[in-house]
Amino acid sequence: MSSNRPCILVVDDEESIRDSFALILQDEYDVIAVSTGEAALKKAVDHKIDLVFLDIRMPGMDGIETLERLKKIDPQIEVIMITAVNDVQKASETVKIGANNYIVKPFDVKEILSIAKAITRKKEILSAAQKIKSKEENFSDFAEFSGDSKSVKNTISKIEQLSKSDTAVMIMGESGTEKISVAKMIHFLSNRKNYPFLIFDIGKNKNENEIAKKLFGSGTGSSVYELDKTIGVLEKCSGGTILINGIHNAPKDLLSKIISLSEGKTFSRIGISQEIKIDIRMLFSTNEDYLGPENLASDSILIPPLRARREDIPDICSKLLEDFNSACPNKIKEISHDAQEILNTYPWPGNFEELKSILFNAYLTTSDKTIKAKNLPLSVLFWSPAFSYIDEASMLSLDELNNSFDREFILKVLKATNFEIQAAAKALGINKNILLPKIETLEIK
Repeated sequence: MSSNRPCILVVDDEESIRDSFALILQDEYDVIAVSTGEAALKKAVDHKIDLVFLDIRMPGMDGIETLERLKKIDPQIEVIMITAVNDVQKASETVKIGANNYIVKPFDVKEILSIAKAITRKKEILSAAQKIKSKEENFSDFAEFSGDSKSVKNTISKIEQLSKSDTAVMIMGESGTEKISVAKMIHFLSNRKNYPFLIFDIGKNKNENEIAKKLFGSGTGSSVYELDKTIGVLEKCSGGTILINGIHNAPKDLLSKIISLSEGKTFSRIGISQEIKIDIRMLFSTNEDYLGPENLASDSILIPPLRARREDIPDICSKLLEDFNSACPNKIKEISHDAQEILNTYPWPGNFEELKSILFNAYLTTSDKTIKAKNLPLSVLFWSPAFSYIDEASMLSLDELNNSFDREFILKVLKATNFEIQAAAKALGINKNILLPKIETLEIK
């Protein structure tokens, strides 16, 4: 059995069904076919299974019990239930206990191949994304700072400047502007790069005493040599760089302790009076307009929002595709012109994080080598240049404007779904029997 192909397990007590699945899938997948739930569990233990097609009704251990036990062996295993028409209700209930979906006998060859391709591809990409996340960080890996705009050049120049000093820095920017990545870049470009880089998050409504204990450590008595002590994040980061994320959430007393640490590089564990000297670089981040007290950080950097550097978006997208492709055998070659134009136009309130998430989801749903407009969510499609007519429609009546908007929006969705009425109706959240008369009324062709 080939080890570099996805492995699909077929579980059905009917030999003809097992043979049919094997015949349909064997050209692209390694197929294991068994007739009982017990045999399926053994195969799941002995092999790395990417997808299971599982019959609901089988003698002995039925499909529902087999599903539950498969999920205990591997919570991430993907399972499609096989059911007859009179068992559809039971099959739909299996989704609540971990099945991905179900297919009804007699099934269509294209449907089986489509399901297999979608699920195995999803697993490949998720695995690839995990590998990407676990890669050792280096300067060129930061896709969010791709591009050639003046804005990104200034940001990188400032980061390089900050990496050469050892001062405390306040990193400011909207949510999603990758302030943590900026902190990592400062650290990995500095002389402390071979020492730890740790992130300490100060969330809202957290217990101040618990936060302080986690950051500074705790103990009892007056000596640092007391046995009853807990090492805090600071000491674990000795010699390296600590990013205190969400510094604007710090309560007053905790902030006072952090300022003392920033100024004198000394601190005391909570409950122990003796001071400890520590060699550490301190960085702070906030998504608010907050510089903090003057003696907290001696320097600052403001990360521009993505909408302020739209010219960089194509380069960022290319770098993200390169990252996704680096560990995935099914390479996506490009983003179509229409899709890229929409991505360039969208205002990106969630900044780089939102772009990465939307592009990743598009990557998952693309069935060929190109990401197209139809792979983008409607919330993004709305910002297509096709809607620019609204600015020029101020002379229309409200009814005319509504009809004009409806026409353009429905047309855009139809194009995104290749004029498949059922798919377009689903995307619009309406019944196709409502959509069809609307298409006729609005004279959409």
